[in-house]
Amino acid sequence: MVGDNGRDDSLTARIAGLEAEIAGLRKAVQTRTVIGQATGLIAAVQGCTPQEGFQLLVRMSQHHNVKLHTIALKLLDLAAELGPHHAVRAVHSTAEPAEPSEPAEPIGAVQTAAPAEPVGTEPRRADEWPGVEVVHAARRLVAAYDAAQHSGDDRPEVRRQLADQVALAGRQLAEKLTEVGWLTPEPAE
Repeated sequence: MVGDNGRDDSLTARIAGLEAEIAGLRKAVQTRTVIGQATGLIAAVQGCTPQEGFQLLVRMSQHHNVKLHTIALKLLDLAAELGPHHAVRAVHSTAEPAEPSEPAEPIGAVQTAAPAEPVGTEPRRADEWPGVEVVHAARRLVAAYDAAQHSGDDRPEVRRQLADQVALAGRQLAEKLTEVGWLTPEPAE
């Protein structure tokens, strides 16, 4: 059937369908590339096979209740900030299998206090890997940055408040990095 503009409607629909399929395939390739990079990072750091690295990435995704692509992207970003070993250990240490009754904390969730220990478990010991607090501070910074980037509110007081939240989260991350010895304090002038 020929439409008002002289084109065959079925041909137009077919072209639109193919364009949508191409866009979907491009997105899938980009997504798989990021997942592949994160899988390789985990495998290299953990000394495991790529299949085991992928399974660990899947468990991290499930634990944090975040899409696989998103957790892979966050892991790569964190690796750029903290280094690959610290990033994988930090995300992996928080990805232990949770009890079904425990809600999973979404990655990037803003917390104002230290995370509560699940009911019936022992609190974290001081001699456990100290990077966990760094990871929580990094997540707060990412969440504050994301909120500032995607707020859509152009009022100066709101933009200023969001910028202050990003700056505070950045200072808190720097403090945590200094506490664990991953950042040397700047000398006082």
